[in-house]
Amino acid sequence: MAMMTMLRNRMHVVLWALLILFLLSMTVGGLVGGANIIDQLLGRVNPAEAIGLVNGQKITPNQFNQAVNAQMDAIRNSGTQISDQDLDRVRSQVWNGFIEEYLTKQAIEDLEITVSDEEIIYHLENNPPIDIQRLFYENNVFNEERYQQALKTPGMIDWTPIEAWMKEYYIPRFKLQQYISMSSVVSENDVKEEFIKRNIDYTISALHITNNSIKNKVSKPSNEELLKNYKSRLEDFKRDEKRHISFVSWAKSPTSDDSLRVKQEALEIIMSYSEGDNFAALANIHTMDPGNQVTPDSGRGGDLGWFGKGQMLPAFEEASFKAKPGSVVGPIMTQYGYHIIKIDSIKNKGKDNHQVKAKHILLTIDMGQNTRTNLRRKATLFSYDAQDYGFTTAQDSHDVQIQPSNYLDQGDIFIAGLGPFRSAVRWAFNSEVGKISDPLETDNFYAVFKLDSISHEGIAPFEDVRSQVVAKMDRDRNLKATSSYANELKVKLDTGTSFETIIENDKTIEYVPSDKKRLSASFISLGKSEQLVGALLNSDKNKLIGPFKTNRGYGLVKILEISSFDSTAWQSQKDIIKVDLSSIKETTNYQNWMKNLKDKAEITDNRKFHF
Repeated sequence: MAMMTMLRNRMHVVLWALLILFLLSMTVGGLVGGANIIDQLLGRVNPAEAIGLVNGQKITPNQFNQAVNAQMDAIRNSGTQISDQDLDRVRSQVWNGFIEEYLTKQAIEDLEITVSDEEIIYHLENNPPIDIQRLFYENNVFNEERYQQALKTPGMIDWTPIEAWMKEYYIPRFKLQQYISMSSVVSENDVKEEFIKRNIDYTISALHITNNSIKNKVSKPSNEELLKNYKSRLEDFKRDEKRHISFVSWAKSPTSDDSLRVKQEALEIIMSYSEGDNFAALANIHTMDPGNQVTPDSGRGGDLGWFGKGQMLPAFEEASFKAKPGSVVGPIMTQYGYHIIKIDSIKNKGKDNHQVKAKHILLTIDMGQNTRTNLRRKATLFSYDAQDYGFTTAQDSHDVQIQPSNYLDQGDIFIAGLGPFRSAVRWAFNSEVGKISDPLETDNFYAVFKLDSISHEGIAPFEDVRSQVVAKMDRDRNLKATSSYANELKVKLDTGTSFETIIENDKTIEYVPSDKKRLSASFISLGKSEQLVGALLNSDKNKLIGPFKTNRGYGLVKILEISSFDSTAWQSQKDIIKVDLSSIKETTNYQNWMKNLKDKAEITDNRKFHF
């Protein structure tokens, strides 16, 4: 009976976690439905009805918000304080999760993947998913005997929700993964090459021809050449509408008044202790030290245990080591806030191993309500004056600094100088040029914004992208010049010139006399180069390799030594390497498969209308 009770309790908890994805899969499919026919014909969708569309199927605001709230609740339950950036990150993850789930379900339907009752039974008997196995864990180990007993004992647990999940969610995706993995073939040659990369030492000598070697041989492009290059690549300079704003901000940070307020709170706690309150109880109530919490309902009573000199911050250490046993000292100010310290015991006083056992209460200095109200008032008054008299005029009278933030995209989250500030981006794209915002806020700032100008959708003007054109032409010319120079040097080396002679004639070339590395590592100066690795795998000692491209130019390499092939190591590692490569290939193939689906999918993104 105890086992059955345990299993039923676990079922109640674990199945909810199991069924979240299953329920998502169901809402993704026919239960919710796609866009109506008129919307499809006109290529439109009401943002109030759908936060997005994937090949005509809706992601409703309710679905999306439920998924976001579930993730946010999980973060809160872990004890993490949630920031605006966390919310933006979760929204992005949920959006991507919905897109991938919709596309996965659509692929399963397109491939006509079905699941029979026999397949469900087979998987439950022979290949139970890890989520099902967890129902039968004892001391973190799957108890297969109890699992098989539950399978064969009618009524022991209710298998109906598990079978539904297996049929509608798990097995279709298992079969889809097998379909995608069919191309993830790892040959013996693949395994052998990877073994060589991991185990064989290559000693090389190298010449590295970088931009430094050709800087006086490459001319700068003229304005006419830049303009011609720009016109030849107009497609590269297509851009969405951009918004340009200015802003004034007030950081949400504590003031000296907040420091005095927290110090007074610390003195009141000390008074409570002196009047007979238990220090450990006071610590569990008041301390803001995250290390004090054991569970959501219990703490350590501020206990720090024993510590010696050099383990604590200077001010904390000085106060602790000067105090007497049983005394309470403070408030002591450190970078973390105010500390109240109770000295429980001292040992080895006056010796090198002098130690103190203590408890403490930490009060961090946070922005108080008065400070928050004053900052909000400053931002509000500035906004009023800016709207009445102009942004620049208000700047002078309020003694604030105006900062620009240009080329905002409609989907942007961050604003330079402020960090995550999605509400400001939304305001910018819902405003007219010259408009000034009411105060907006994040966890860290109040700010007032002005929409300065709009760069409309289309081809970016030459002057806006001139620096990009220059950079691209410079890179291309430098690459061509380093390649040409490296080929010239290769001819000389082939006719008997040594590396040393070449270096004597041109000190700008980077010379590596000798470097011993495995191919999985990075060679001196050359770094990591797939071309170099490929060439070394197919070359012998004393061979000259190159020119090959590097991240900084072109290289030429002479192989000085190759360590011997260890047959014993090969026998012990080859199976492990094959598993590693198979896993990498399967992951890569899946990512490529999903990317291909996303590239071909018709995806409507209405998030900008919601947040």
